Amino acid sequence: MYILFLFILFGAIAALMVSGVCQTLDNQIILWFENIRLPFINDVMLAVTDFGISALLVPIMLIFSVVLLVYKRYYSIMLLFLLYLTEKTINHELKGLFARERPAFDHLVNETYYSFPSGHSMNAATIYPFIAYLLVEMIPWLKERQKTVYLITGLCVFVIGISRMYIGVHYLTDVIAGFAIGLALFLLCKKIDEKLSGIRQK
Repeated sequence: MYILFLFILFGAIAALMVSGVCQTLDNQIILWFENIRLPFINDVMLAVTDFGISALLVPIMLIFSVVLLVYKRYYSIMLLFLLYLTEKTINHELKGLFARERPAFDHLVNETYYSFPSGHSMNAATIYPFIAYLLVEMIPWLKERQKTVYLITGLCVFVIGISRMYIGVHYLTDVIAGFAIGLALFLLCKKIDEKLSGIRQK
């Protein structure tokens, strides 16, 4: 149900983006973030946004894979990297399909490829919830506090999305679309992992 809703949400956002209905709002949000910029906040947002880039995300995944090895969750390691590769491929293809140019405003970093959907937001919404889910499933102490774990993970993903707009490289619709597809992929992979866990226990 949630997966279907997220795909419908992505389709709706994509339709609004293509029609140009949300462009004025997208522009106003980017300009608002430009107006509130401060050197200290700039540094924080540039650091936060890096948690959605592959150069940092892949090492995090590799370190987490060691934890999965300790817990003998070999199939989860495979799923984690398969999820990442699938998400990256889908994001690249969607960007090529929609070919939306980056915001033509003052940006704090340079990005060379298309804008829709946001790759950083999609990375974060796919991988970090899956890591949080696996930690909750493996560690009893975290399972007892799973709502807190998911809340913190959600806030981190949200801030990464905000950072993309703050630094001027993505519109709001880019970020929401990235979240929608990313979360849908996470939920699909979570279902697969749950099925495999059930088979393994039998």
